[in-house]
Amino acid sequence: MKVIVSEPISKKKAIEIARKACIPRPDRFVCKDRKPDNCRIYNMPSEPCWFVYAPWLYEGEGMGLRSSRVILVSKLTGKILYDGSANDEG
Repeated sequence: MKVIVSEPISKKKAIEIARKACIPRPDRFVCKDRKPDNCRIYNMPSEPCWFVYAPWLYEGEGMGLRSSRVILVSKLTGKILYDGSANDEG
């Protein structure tokens, strides 16, 4: 099935898509147009995507070291290609 998109997904739209996956905390998002140097995602998608840094769905208790949550949103289709660890802890 061929998907036809009239124009690329904008940065604003990428954040809207990511927010739908993070309903409990929709206010803390940072969107980057390319992969940050400290972001280590294995099996990176080959298509262009937005890197939306989002809050985890749970806060947990106390302070601790953990990686950031990153959601990769396709710039072409708006599909979420990855939602998980940025592997940037430490």
